[in-house]
Amino acid sequence: MAATGRRLSDDGVSGGPARSSLADLDAFWQRTTIGWHTVYLGLLGLLALIIGSSGDLSSRDRFTGLLTVGVLVVVYLLIGRRLVGTEERGWQAVVQLLVSWAGLYLLIGMGIYDAYFLLFGLIPHIWVFLSTRWAVVATFVLLTGLALIEVGHDGWNTEKIRDVAPQAGLQIGLSLLMGLFITSVFIQAEKRAALIDELERARTELAQTEHSRGVLAERERLSHEIHDTLAQGFTSILTLAQAIEVALDRNPGAVRDRLALLEQTARDNLAEARALVSSLAPVGLQDATLPEAIERIAARFADETGLDVAVQVDGTAPVLPANVEVVLLRTAQEALTNVRKHAGARRVTVALRFRPGPAGAATVAVVDDGQGFEPDATTRDRYGLRGMRARVEQVGGLLEIQSTPGAGTTVRATVAVPRG
Repeated sequence: MAATGRRLSDDGVSGGPARSSLADLDAFWQRTTIGWHTVYLGLLGLLALIIGSSGDLSSRDRFTGLLTVGVLVVVYLLIGRRLVGTEERGWQAVVQLLVSWAGLYLLIGMGIYDAYFLLFGLIPHIWVFLSTRWAVVATFVLLTGLALIEVGHDGWNTEKIRDVAPQAGLQIGLSLLMGLFITSVFIQAEKRAALIDELERARTELAQTEHSRGVLAERERLSHEIHDTLAQGFTSILTLAQAIEVALDRNPGAVRDRLALLEQTARDNLAEARALVSSLAPVGLQDATLPEAIERIAARFADETGLDVAVQVDGTAPVLPANVEVVLLRTAQEALTNVRKHAGARRVTVALRFRPGPAGAATVAVVDDGQGFEPDATTRDRYGLRGMRARVEQVGGLLEIQSTPGAGTTVRATVAVPRG
């Protein structure tokens, strides 16, 4: 019980800004110590009142009794009061116990048997000031000594010993039982509070880990969004600017059309930037269905590159979750960007297919007739395919890359359609 106080204070601090269970238990123990002080000092005050008003004591015995009670009060205020709720088990605890029990022995030896009710405070002090092992020994020794004092006061005879021995044995047994029980309760309460604090710390750490993981996932999502929108838009602007520069010398009449397309691309890119900052859906999906958005990006791609681009829509578009539509649209955009950068193609087909039924799925595929490549382990994650694959897998989809050198490339993303 003495060990409880200070350990609780130390562990309570480590629980963080929130009040821990150990700190709550420590606060309860600190409040309980006030009760210890009140009970013990109240018992001493009551005993002083009884001794002072007793007519059965001589003046000398009354003075000695009051002086003894006064010494007990002073020693407790100077030493014992500070020991309650701490782990101090040095000479101060020994002095407190020796003085208090010596005072009880003196009072009993003088025949002041009303002092017996001091045991309500003195026996718990043994378990408060000493460790469990020494408290067991001290309880046996001190209560045995009290029994010997009582026997000696009435004379050393066999009859008195037979009267006192059962009473002393009962006192020792009950004191040990109560002391061990209360100590066990406090130890279990401390362990339970420590376990609760450990669980709270683990939950806090888990929440912080999940938060960090969410931040990383959001950063990755934003990087994909920037790559699939702003970066591609700037690439288109750069391509148009270069085309305008060439057209200035060869075909000045086409410059106006190129400038108009350049302006529209810049406006769309600005709108994408604003949507990204506002965490909105892609601009293409804000006022159009997924097939319409696919057709728009395909038409723009054709205008920018001059390639032959065909759009095929198979099936009726179901109501898809916003994140699925975003993934399919971004996949088509990224695949077209790869065609522009690497394929050297003349014709591109963008196919959007919706398969109804319990095993329904939505598929977007971009097929080109370009130079293709060997889709081995090294090239499979090149050209932004890693980010594309991660985006598709985040919504439970599958990204397939099919390509043969000289025979073009097919990029296909398939996402299951949730049942309505």
